Amino acid sequence: MKSLWLQMAVAGALAVLAEFVVVYILLSLLSLPLWILAVGLPLFWLFQWLISPVLISRGAREVTDDPAYARLRDMVHEIAERSGVKPPRVYVTDDPFPNAFAFGNLVQGRGVAVTRPLLEILNEDELYAVLAHEVGHVRHFDMEVVLALGLIPSALGSIGGFLLYSGQALLFAALDEAALLAGLVMVAVGSLLVAATFFIQVFVLWFNRLRETYADLHAARLLGPAALNLARALAKIQIYMSNVRVDPFKGIVLTVPPMRIKESDPDELLRKWSKEGAPALADFLSTHPHPAKRVRNILAWSGAK
Repeated sequence: MKSLWLQMAVAGALAVLAEFVVVYILLSLLSLPLWILAVGLPLFWLFQWLISPVLISRGAREVTDDPAYARLRDMVHEIAERSGVKPPRVYVTDDPFPNAFAFGNLVQGRGVAVTRPLLEILNEDELYAVLAHEVGHVRHFDMEVVLALGLIPSALGSIGGFLLYSGQALLFAALDEAALLAGLVMVAVGSLLVAATFFIQVFVLWFNRLRETYADLHAARLLGPAALNLARALAKIQIYMSNVRVDPFKGIVLTVPPMRIKESDPDELLRKWSKEGAPALADFLSTHPHPAKRVRNILAWSGAK
């Protein structure tokens, strides 16, 4: 636990430092005062903090008071009570892959959403374990924390990508030297911003993976040996996702990202993960730890065998 807290502190501090360095350099190059950052960033963060639950929950239907999903609501409420937090609202989405996520804020309330395929492939114990992980995110305020850290790289990445692709289009259609020069400048600036985004994201993604690990720890502590069901759920989701294609441009954060696997039996996949683990850098650019790493941690923390 202390080691995990130390890693989160280091990763968070490095992410903030990386963001400060990059923004400071950009403001200096543009000859802009630092007070712009001090004023503009909080306003930008507040706007995104307010609007993000609306964007994230698009396509999600609230089922908190739907009798057809009474058991799902009861599980979320029971886990929330055991976790010492206010029960989040419950949502179901029609996304074509098994997934679960937490979202919301203090103003609009917090919610936990699951997709229909997740409800179809997991038994009740496995679903309960996944919900325990998501309520862990609610308890740790991960939605706000991760949003705050991801604000600057998201903005820089969007601006950089726009300049890069617009510059390329301008170069392709350039009819004179002025247009050619403008296109080259846009491509150069866009490339620098994309590179800066990548530099920051290395630390932000590391922090995100640690927060996911922290939510796994919450579930393991809450469930004890029954946390094995969370490991089995991860295996089932991975097997399902091995045959699913996800559009990377939709910005979907997945519980388990798609990867090629040979196993079709969840218990067999669990045995492989618990025995072989995963390469150290297998999840270097992922929002979630490699499922093999998650499974080994869950088994160790819960005492499940």
